[in-house]
Amino acid sequence: LEMEQDLFPEPHPASQSGGITHQQLVELPVDMQEQVLLDELVGAMMGLEGQFLRFHSMEIGETEEGEEYVEPAGFGFASFSYIGGNLDSSLQSILTRMLPLCSNYVHVNQYVSSCLGMYECGIVTRTLCEAINKLLREYLEFVANLNYLLREAGTDDKTISMSMVYVNSQPSIRTMAVLYQVVSTARGKKGGELLNALQNLMSLHYVGDAKGSEVMSFLLMECAAPYARMMQSWLQRGKVHDPYSEFMIEVTDKRFRESQVTFQQRMEWTDWCRVQDEHVLDSLYDANDQMSSTRNAMFGDESRATSNMSARDKAYTTGKYRRAIHFCDEGPISSSGQETKAEQTKEEEVNTLLNPLKLSRCIDHSYHDASDTLLHLLMGKYDILSSLRFMKKYFLLDQGDFFVNFLDGVETELHKELPNVLQGRVQNWLTTTMARSMESNPQSSHSTQFASSLRCCFLDRNVRDTLHDMGKGRKSSRSKKSSRAKVLAGFEAIAFEFKNVPFPASLVLSPVQLRSYQLLFRQIFFAKYVERQLVNMWSDHQLLKQMTALRAACSPTFSLRRRMLHFIQNFVYYMKFEVIEPHWRELESKLNASKEYCLNRSKHDDSTEANFPRTVDDLLNEHNQFLTRLFTQCLLSNYDLIERASKIMTTCLLFCTQIKFFMESTKVHETLENTRIERSMMRFGKKKKNSDRETEFRAKREENIQRCSDRILKEYRTENYQHMIKKFDQVFTSHLAEFMKNLNSDYGQRSNSHLTNLFMQLDYNGFVSSSLYPE
Repeated sequence: LEMEQDLFPEPHPASQSGGITHQQLVELPVDMQEQVLLDELVGAMMGLEGQFLRFHSMEIGETEEGEEYVEPAGFGFASFSYIGGNLDSSLQSILTRMLPLCSNYVHVNQYVSSCLGMYECGIVTRTLCEAINKLLREYLEFVANLNYLLREAGTDDKTISMSMVYVNSQPSIRTMAVLYQVVSTARGKKGGELLNALQNLMSLHYVGDAKGSEVMSFLLMECAAPYARMMQSWLQRGKVHDPYSEFMIEVTDKRFRESQVTFQQRMEWTDWCRVQDEHVLDSLYDANDQMSSTRNAMFGDESRATSNMSARDKAYTTGKYRRAIHFCDEGPISSSGQETKAEQTKEEEVNTLLNPLKLSRCIDHSYHDASDTLLHLLMGKYDILSSLRFMKKYFLLDQGDFFVNFLDGVETELHKELPNVLQGRVQNWLTTTMARSMESNPQSSHSTQFASSLRCCFLDRNVRDTLHDMGKGRKSSRSKKSSRAKVLAGFEAIAFEFKNVPFPASLVLSPVQLRSYQLLFRQIFFAKYVERQLVNMWSDHQLLKQMTALRAACSPTFSLRRRMLHFIQNFVYYMKFEVIEPHWRELESKLNASKEYCLNRSKHDDSTEANFPRTVDDLLNEHNQFLTRLFTQCLLSNYDLIERASKIMTTCLLFCTQIKFFMESTKVHETLENTRIERSMMRFGKKKKNSDRETEFRAKREENIQRCSDRILKEYRTENYQHMIKKFDQVFTSHLAEFMKNLNSDYGQRSNSHLTNLFMQLDYNGFVSSSLYPE
């Protein structure tokens, strides 16, 4: 550059304004102009300004027509006055084509330099910059060789023309243009979002462009490697090292990230991690369309839970399954017992990641392998079916001995208002009752863990208010407030819950499912409790049968009690034997088939349709459908029906309470108990029995019974008692009529056949319907 420095000293404001005179570029011969501009062009290709080739900043202005324009920053010619006129047209044309190369290099180099030192840009972005840096080094080597040839030409009397430089720079011009497009697209992006942007750029602008496709393929192969490693680590081990939040999965649970879980910790299956949609590869969606259409055409198993899962969801679920297997202390073994395949090479991982079909197949294979392994653990080692049997026995009150023994010990406490209930006493009796029940029916070790964790709690909302809080009801805020102002009794507030759910049973019995079980328990418990009170009242009424004078007077009371008992027994029968039992048998048969499938997988043909869970998602889906059916058919999803049923059962309880007070006031039990004691003393006493004493005892007994009968008859004939029975009859009939109308509504007949079944069972002789619709 000595000649240029001699002829053209470094410009400054005074020189450009005319303060210093010097020979201008256009005054030189054309060949001299070419050599000077070649020197400056080589410098500009390395990002260095010269006297005549300057780097202009971005310019924003308006045209003569008033339209705004933006002139991007880049290399251009110095001012017209500084150059001294118009350059040779051939030189100016070649330089105009070469200067974008210089500008693009400056932009690309600036992006690479800024991102390589910023860790927050992410691993994928820094890897992209390292790949671009390799191309930039090749480019600088070309420029250095060009500069060397230019210097050698000056000493050997050989000339290098501008056109020769332009021809030799064609590959670099194309490469740098591609790199400029890449950095413009990548700016502000990282991780999966960056990979999606680069793939879209390649598919939109470089299909059929050999050089552009080559550069883009190289960059994608390099920058996709970190994402591919994270993807493989997630699919094979359920782990992901993503300090800069670039991967499609974000781990949100600290225990999940630290790979620690204990029996006492309650794992939230849905809160372990979440999908970052902005970093999900677009190829996962493309692959899902191809794979789902192929799978449905071959197998057509639309009913299974996994048939409509996207590749994204499968990838997300696979990692969770791998972590669950790890938490089960099983290690990264495959379901078939064989060792896992050797890890793929870097090139294979990237090729798999960038190919939608290969990626979908890889995810599908990893998903089924992880699902089969976890399903084998759930059905085999951890016996999830035994855990569900435990839930059926204690939450759905499957066995009557537990319910009877439990209420025998706590019935007195449950009659009290909630603030007065001794919860410790109820919990102790629950533990004792469960121990007795498990002695007669030995349970598995997993059920024993459940039993040790089960505890009794009392909630401040009854079933109706709880459903209202869940958004199931449509009552006004006024009625809601008045309902909550009432102090609940123990039998209305009692519920079962777990102190902790052992892992991996918590995958199936999540908090949402446990809430459904709890509501079902409270509904069934309340109904059976009402049934028990009505049966006790029926037992008391049996004492009055020997009092023949009371038959006519007791008829209204006995009739109302019979109607109430008919309703509650049929309602309990409906829930227990027409809803819970059939659906449980269906679920149990599917789980048994799934257990057999896990134990003898090699004997089954995967291509055949099967109506049992083959993956963990199928298992979870079957259990969710089971609970949904129970919740719906036990009327818990219909607030109007559950409200009227609750009113009927509450009316029955109030009636039982009043009749109990009446029986205590008449002292029937005391009279009959004294007679029984006298009879026992006479039979087993030391004095010998004789016919006179027997006759005397019978006469006295008849006298006491007659006296008691007269007292009861007198009470029956009082206006207060008759008004009470009449009022209860009217209220019960009114609530029952509303309940039956809802069951027999158009909605019930069209959408819910189970409601029609319940209606027919309650109205088996047409008595209720005839009273509802009199001719």
